[in-house]
Amino acid sequence: MAGVLSLDELVGLLDRFGMRVEVDLAAAAADGMGPELVAARLAHALVGAVEAHATRAEDAARHAGAGPADIGQVALTAFAGAGCAAEPDEWALLEWRATRLAMVLSALDFTGPLPRQGQVGSGDTLVRTIRTVAAALSGMTSAQHAASNPHRGPQEARDAARALSRGMDALEQAAADAPLHRTLSQLMQMTD
Repeated sequence: MAGVLSLDELVGLLDRFGMRVEVDLAAAAADGMGPELVAARLAHALVGAVEAHATRAEDAARHAGAGPADIGQVALTAFAGAGCAAEPDEWALLEWRATRLAMVLSALDFTGPLPRQGQVGSGDTLVRTIRTVAAALSGMTSAQHAASNPHRGPQEARDAARALSRGMDALEQAAADAPLHRTLSQLMQMTD
């Protein structure tokens, strides 16, 4: 696992952020998870811990007088932290984030008035639109990442074209919900 922190290093970093974990590779293997998947799970837990810390740090900066432009500049330092050295690196990170956002939104169980129909809780129409827009963003960032990479192969270009097409389909689907959300917005304004 070149370039990946060891399991002990990941556990140590998580501990530093207050998350106590123990790794049992034998139990993980019994569940069909190899050490690579265990490392990926720990790395994602670390991302969550670091994001929670960043949220608290942003709140402290806002309380000290930082404005939206300041926070926007601060957010850009994530690209330096990820080692982005060129535009394709930036798009790779954005694509990774957008795709994970879409995956997580699809997996989280939101309650709401829509029947589940054997799937993860669908939440309400707004949640459905959020999921659809996230899927569109994932497809668009995938396409832009491929377009910004001068070393992409023909298969990558074809995959990016399909991702962009799916992204546009998702945007059209989300746009169909706009009148409903405008009405919801008006109702929400009446309750204050």
